[in-house]
Amino acid sequence: MKRVKKISSIVISLLLVFSLTFSASASLGVENNTGYVSENIIVKSFYNIVDRLMDIALRYITDFMITPPAWESGETPDGFMAGTEVFTKEADKNGKWLLGYDSRSLLPEDENDVIGKLYVAGTIAFGDKTATSIVDDLKVRTFALNDNSGTGTAVFAVIDAYGISLGDVREIRVRLADFAKANNINSITVSVLHQHSAVDTFGMNGNIAQMVLLNPIKVWQGMETENGKNDAYMENLYETCVASVKEAVGNMTQGDMFAGTADASEYIYDKRQPYVNDPNFTRLRFVPDNGERETWIVTSAIHCTGNGAAGTDITGDYPYYAEEVINKKADANVAFILGAELCNTQERNENTVTDYTENMTRLEETAGFGRSIGNALTEIENEKKVAPLLNIRYEETKVTIDNGVLLLAGKAGVFENIIVKEDGEYKVLTEVGYMELGEDMAFAIIPGELAPELAYGGTLSAEYAWSGEDWPYLSLAEIAQDVSGRELYVLGLANDQIGYILPGNDYMPMIYENSQSIEFVSLGENTGATIVEAFASVSGWSNTTNF
Repeated sequence: MKRVKKISSIVISLLLVFSLTFSASASLGVENNTGYVSENIIVKSFYNIVDRLMDIALRYITDFMITPPAWESGETPDGFMAGTEVFTKEADKNGKWLLGYDSRSLLPEDENDVIGKLYVAGTIAFGDKTATSIVDDLKVRTFALNDNSGTGTAVFAVIDAYGISLGDVREIRVRLADFAKANNINSITVSVLHQHSAVDTFGMNGNIAQMVLLNPIKVWQGMETENGKNDAYMENLYETCVASVKEAVGNMTQGDMFAGTADASEYIYDKRQPYVNDPNFTRLRFVPDNGERETWIVTSAIHCTGNGAAGTDITGDYPYYAEEVINKKADANVAFILGAELCNTQERNENTVTDYTENMTRLEETAGFGRSIGNALTEIENEKKVAPLLNIRYEETKVTIDNGVLLLAGKAGVFENIIVKEDGEYKVLTEVGYMELGEDMAFAIIPGELAPELAYGGTLSAEYAWSGEDWPYLSLAEIAQDVSGRELYVLGLANDQIGYILPGNDYMPMIYENSQSIEFVSLGENTGATIVEAFASVSGWSNTTNF
């Protein structure tokens, strides 16, 4: 009987490898970035049937796999931080901001502990996709922000990484729990820059064949599973982030904040309809009263895929090179944060790459792309002062796993999101946040890669959407406007990596080429609705009749 079970586990794993391979390779088509495209009902029906049959098969396979005990227990790790208990309504007109900053390396001092040993994130690999060179350092950049109102300090740590799970974020918070209490820290937000060329801190970029062949058997035997994460690297990441938070909080100084924008439109290539994006780089510039170094916080809605997803060079991608320019020209600290960047990748040409030539390597183009952005950010002149007002709130939410591929991958230990079994369904526990800065800025803090049309509006109409239906929800921008009259900004990939978040009316079969691999790494067609509803709740929006 045991032999039969082991053989069954191997067969299941082989089928998972096949499904991952088929799904990933079948959705790599590229569509021209002009005009909207609709598909006829016959083609849609064919792909819907194939997709449904594949999902049924995958779920049948999943039923034979051992469910990790942690999923069954329903227990979740400590470390949730709710944010500001009471929102401040008006800023002190004579008040000052407090801000502290820290930046430090995440890489081991000895490159021999990296080369050939640590997996490089970016794409599913069927071999040992380990690092072959270190081009740039990987860092955590942390800033602590306080509006001097007594409501506490909000901390933001931005990591050079492809992704990080909520479980790892909560590990960092737990290690900081006593410090947070002693220093009136109301929230610790950990986000990633989603470099497809950083050390794997999420797990799914290890040797996929080994993971899906061996991990189900290990789960069945009660053994620890393995994926692309390295225990020593993660332990160093935890401790480095803890030290960085403490330093940023410890060096807070008072000053003024200014907000300005630079045109980002020509830097963005949007590879999937609808062609909606944030056309700006938004810069928050903190100027300390004591004349010390400024700190710039920059939101960018452009994927960090400069060196490709399949490379084995470790790079910090374009933010690293933008930071170099800003350090040199403005002598300022920098922290980039990604916004709503689903399908928004890099448009690299003579207008967006410094010293562009046609025979540049990808690494050279990436560096030139970042330097061009850095120069644009140093030339911002349209600033306005940001009043010292900071409100931030988080709520937990659960997103159902409707994607059979990701359910199988989760059971195989390929990634390590917090998953619970509830009412017969598997759900990812995550967090969604809402923040207000100054008198007119609102931020959606999102645990994955958000479709810009969910943030700003412009979802496909029934004529073009895959489902043939309109999207029934308001945009996050409309909700924020209704709640507080503020303009919306997005902080993405924050506190978790739950994958792509897109409107359900245009959730298409993952094997259809125009999917652009989006549905392959999305939890399902209901994810967009769940996140919108969670944002409505955490922001305090009461007009839920539209839902």
